[in-house]
Amino acid sequence: MEEVCKVGIIGCGGISRMHAGWYKNYSRTQMVACADINKENAEKFAEEFELEKAYTDYIEMLEIEQPDIISICTWPKQHAEITVESAKRGVKGILCEKPIAENLGQADEMIKVCEENNVQLAIDHQLRFSEVYVTAKKLIEDGAIGDLFRIYALCGGGDLKDNATHTIDLMRYIHNDIQIEWVFGQIERTDNIMRYGLASEQFVLGYMKFSDNVRGIIEVGQDTAPGYHHIYLYGTEGEIELGVPGGPGIRKRTKASAGDWITPDLVPGHGPVEDLVECIEQGRPHRSSGYQGRATHEVLMAIYEASRKRRRIKLPLEEKESPLDLMIKEGLV
Repeated sequence: MEEVCKVGIIGCGGISRMHAGWYKNYSRTQMVACADINKENAEKFAEEFELEKAYTDYIEMLEIEQPDIISICTWPKQHAEITVESAKRGVKGILCEKPIAENLGQADEMIKVCEENNVQLAIDHQLRFSEVYVTAKKLIEDGAIGDLFRIYALCGGGDLKDNATHTIDLMRYIHNDIQIEWVFGQIERTDNIMRYGLASEQFVLGYMKFSDNVRGIIEVGQDTAPGYHHIYLYGTEGEIELGVPGGPGIRKRTKASAGDWITPDLVPGHGPVEDLVECIEQGRPHRSSGYQGRATHEVLMAIYEASRKRRRIKLPLEEKESPLDLMIKEGLV
């Protein structure tokens, strides 16, 4: 009989219910407790998902319940602390909400402590498991549109760290997580915008070069063209469009189709929780590992740094603090 992993949920807001649904629907995970600094939120979540215990102190939950896996569903400012403390207390796997942290310094500490304690750290860029994006990646690998040369992405109605972290992560994932050499970008921030406790912005433009010379462009904000994770993949023999506004999740057109749009069959996949359980057992990296979450966050931070320094930023990024926070302190935005 396959072992069932005990799960604890930390942070009982809206996003925690998505995590809970994954655990509830997977036979190899069982939620045993939850924790939230708001007692009412914790108790309501526990009642909704029939959990025996609800805590207001996550460390108490860890020490009493000794879960195998935890989901961190708090605001980003708490991600680093909770990851580090949980990794030191015997958990085997952590599924942390995005973005990975406030800055790269915190992300590095999270990864380091998880490595030292043999903990699988995964960041919830769950769209890496969506059939649409898995299919797009496979089509490109199979040469369906020839050689990829440009990725153009739109994330309308959101911001860079909360919404477009998914979009940039998808740009990286679809292109096989190839190293990005440099990033250029500009932001607009005309008032004190905050989102989930972090400084935010109204509009972002980012431009990046992958090491194989493929170029990526992203628009983020309230005034982009229509679309949410709306991505165009341009190849020498055709193109793929993802997240078509009012249309299919994926479509392609090629020279072979005489330019007509075709909706391809989707490649089946599994989810981030199944992958995490397998990674714990097999000792392999998660598809959305802490390393991948950090690499995506580095691109976000590099866009801010390019806006701050008014020049292209070569990766790896040296600045470990948030360049947006530094811009605010310096009176630049």
